[in-house]
Amino acid sequence: MILRDFLDTLRASIQLESVMLLGPRQVGKSTLLEQLEPASHLIFDDFGLRERAQKDPALVLDGTKLPCLLDEAQYAPNLFPEVKLRIDNYRRARRRSEQLVKPPLFYITGSNRTLLDKNVGESLSGRSHLYYLLGLSVREIRRAFPSLGLKTILIRGGLPELYVREELKFQNYLNDYLITFVERDLAVSGGIEKLSAFNTVLRLLAARTAQFLNASEVSAAAGIDQKTVQSWIGILERNLIIQLLPTYSSNLSKRIIKMRKLFFCDTGLCARLQGHLDEEPLWNSPHAGALFETLVFSEIQKCIFNFLKPWHLFTWRTKEKNEIDFVLVREKDIVFIESKLGIHGARHFDLDVEAKKIFPPPHHKVVVTAGGISQKLSKDTLA
Repeated sequence: MILRDFLDTLRASIQLESVMLLGPRQVGKSTLLEQLEPASHLIFDDFGLRERAQKDPALVLDGTKLPCLLDEAQYAPNLFPEVKLRIDNYRRARRRSEQLVKPPLFYITGSNRTLLDKNVGESLSGRSHLYYLLGLSVREIRRAFPSLGLKTILIRGGLPELYVREELKFQNYLNDYLITFVERDLAVSGGIEKLSAFNTVLRLLAARTAQFLNASEVSAAAGIDQKTVQSWIGILERNLIIQLLPTYSSNLSKRIIKMRKLFFCDTGLCARLQGHLDEEPLWNSPHAGALFETLVFSEIQKCIFNFLKPWHLFTWRTKEKNEIDFVLVREKDIVFIESKLGIHGARHFDLDVEAKKIFPPPHHKVVVTAGGISQKLSKDTLA
């Protein structure tokens, strides 16, 4: 399965000599970049290749054809200075000749941002486009599998393997994913030694998706000091397991609460950490509304990432506890988005006094429901 929306955007936007695509494991990074037809492909999950690249990166790259796909390149950090050198040599040669192949020369994937930040530094600054990938969107899943319902998507999430391989049991797949990638790969690279406590914090965070984050509360519940919990949250956020959505702030008002709202980037991982095994119990559980709002968040982020939109996403909360789930600031307008799992809960909503003061028109209001039927709730609110 190919993320066609992102692929079309990617083809149209490449101008520099390398492309770096970041995102969690198994979201489709390599599959996507293979559609750009690289001439060679080096996979650094291979320990032998990883060791050779560390010892003699020039020799490894000498044996490849360009453009080359460097897969999971964070495991071979010695490659990056060599890639930088080759890009710089290419630029000098290109200034002397117009016959050279157009960029990119390298496609690079990375699933561990912690290792990339630690090992790569600024090697490719100004030489690489940086993109993010979060997996399949609801639109892409439904386009390929029209019969799949929202309940299935909610509990499986957006990992492509769970849709293209019918033999996989999603519960086992997500269990393995959490153990191998989140609890081991990310934890070890982040220097986390208390894996049991880290796992506890993960589950406490999953129970709080779509809620304003109180790190001290999580710290107390896990029995871990707050600085440690905040450090672990930073690792998870850096690697796109979770994201903390800031509250929109403005100097025009002192009534705004400057808290951040926690969201998991994938509902399947979140639901599994919450302990859900089947669709119907999840759908009827107290978690369903928060997971649906998490799905809405994920869809907005995928739209921004996949279409390279210069949009900014916030949430909204005042000291009077007036809230709006999402405030999407676009180039020329603002969209206020409310998430309502129940179709009957979809109704027109008004902006509170502070929001009317801060946000000048034009703006739009949207209520996202599980029904999937577009209709007007009022002259300025669309469901």
